[in-house]
Amino acid sequence: MAVSLEAAKQYLKLDADIVEDDELIEGLIEGANEYIEQCTGKRNDDSPLYDLCIKLLVAHWYENRATFYPKPGNLSEMPHAVTALLKHISLARHYPPVQEGSDGL
Repeated sequence: MAVSLEAAKQYLKLDADIVEDDELIEGLIEGANEYIEQCTGKRNDDSPLYDLCIKLLVAHWYENRATFYPKPGNLSEMPHAVTALLKHISLARHYPPVQEGSDGL
C-alpha cells in the first residue's frame, strides 16, 4: 500500500492515538487506490502525485460519509483537484498500466 494509515491520518489531521476509524481509513485507502486504477488504467509506482490523489479521495470520502445532507448542494461531487489528478494520471506515460487479469482491470 503506497499510502500508509499513518500518512492518511496525518493528512486528515487525526491524532495517531485515536484508533476508532483506523479500519475505515484503511478501507478508504484501498478503495481510493482501486478507484484510481479503474478510472485511469494506471497503477501506482510510488508517485507523489498518485499518493496525493489517494489522500484527496480518502479525505473527501471520510468527510462526506453521510447519506443525507440538510443543506442544498452536491457534496458527493469530486473535488477539482481529484479530477485533475485522475486526468493527469490517465494521460501521463510515467505511470505503468494495470495488467489485465490482475486485481485492477
